[in-house]
Amino acid sequence: MSKNPITSLNQLLLTLNPLEFATLAYVLGLILSDGLNPNELSSLGNFYNLLGETIQTIGAQAQNLDSTPNTSDVQNTVDSLKTKIGNIEEIIQKFKSI
Repeated sequence: MSKNPITSLNQLLLTLNPLEFATLAYVLGLILSDGLNPNELSSLGNFYNLLGETIQTIGAQAQNLDSTPNTSDVQNTVDSLKTKIGNIEEIIQKFKSI
């Protein structure tokens, strides 16, 4: 496990069930909001939103890169389809000659 305390906290958070996870977020929101004026609440709220959006953006790009087919895979698929189309055309020609 990493020595970074944030990484350790992340790992702990990811072990919570959905209700515990949402409840903890709600309670932390209340605790972190205590004693702040509206401007401070807005500023910190925007900060935490940006933090979350950054994490989501990194995750989305990682998923995108994992799901993007390799160029050689695409070329192999195109070549295979061309061969199959050629085979289908031959079969059609044979049926036409019957």
